[in-house]
Amino acid sequence: MNTSMNDFSTTEPLTGVFLMAHGAPESTDDIPEYLRNIRGGTESTPETIQIIRHRYEQIGGKSPLREITQELCARLETFLNQQGPQFKVYCGMRNWSPYIRDEVKRMKDDGVKRVVALCMAPQFSTWSTRLYFKVFKEALKNCDAEDMDVRYIGSWADHPLLIDALEEKYRGALEKLGPNAKESVYTIFTAHSIPSESLEFGDPYAEEFDKTINRLVERVQPRYWFKAYQSQGMIPIPWLGPTVESVLDKIARRGAKTVLIVPVGFVCDHVEILFDIDIEFNKYAKERKLNLHRTESLNLSPTFVEALASVTWENLA
Repeated sequence: MNTSMNDFSTTEPLTGVFLMAHGAPESTDDIPEYLRNIRGGTESTPETIQIIRHRYEQIGGKSPLREITQELCARLETFLNQQGPQFKVYCGMRNWSPYIRDEVKRMKDDGVKRVVALCMAPQFSTWSTRLYFKVFKEALKNCDAEDMDVRYIGSWADHPLLIDALEEKYRGALEKLGPNAKESVYTIFTAHSIPSESLEFGDPYAEEFDKTINRLVERVQPRYWFKAYQSQGMIPIPWLGPTVESVLDKIARRGAKTVLIVPVGFVCDHVEILFDIDIEFNKYAKERKLNLHRTESLNLSPTFVEALASVTWENLA
């Protein structure tokens, strides 16, 4: 008897794809609880809460992270299921709803037997990737699903299709800046900073950041470029640098005018993009007579969706 691909796939258990992100408050009223989640139950000072509240008020009162990530999941699921219903894509957040623990339980209830789990941060770090995976493993244990076949994707920092997606955004930004932009623009590649001492304990994050930059630089060959770390935490300890501000100072001293920030450590719009870059760095640059621009976030880029699908398929082979 002949069996079509569709008939066959519906009799097989679904394969899960589990995307993990940091999470963000849905309104400014959520900020105290959100910060409590980040700090393991410790209350933040009223001053800290007000600083974070101000940032979210500046970008419209909430982050678009959840909506973008959930729509990305829907598009990825559609892309993966072109040959029939074989995949179900989930999105779990570490510090806000939908929480990783709840989505893992939903995945188990859906009958998923194997899953590809990855963070929406392409560069591996013990401060992001490992923490996400720890929460994911705890969730598996708590809902008695430790027998699930999980493929953990620690790094996809230099995946060719991720670089394709970043290249598209870079070239699109250059086009908007005019025909001679490539010769005059100063490019700054950025990623989220982490505590400096992490590198002493073997965190490969700086090397991971370099992997992404080096591949992208090979493709787009900017004339002038720098790398910098942004969005340092509020804990008074040394953080990885150089800071974006220090690089902007250096560019200003050269008398350059146009700067393009390429946040390769972030895949979608959220407060680190919409406030830290679009508002804070923009203001800082203007004070130094620099014209600051940034590449569009990958968000729902079809090439980015294809990159995630490729990472999935490669790790199921």
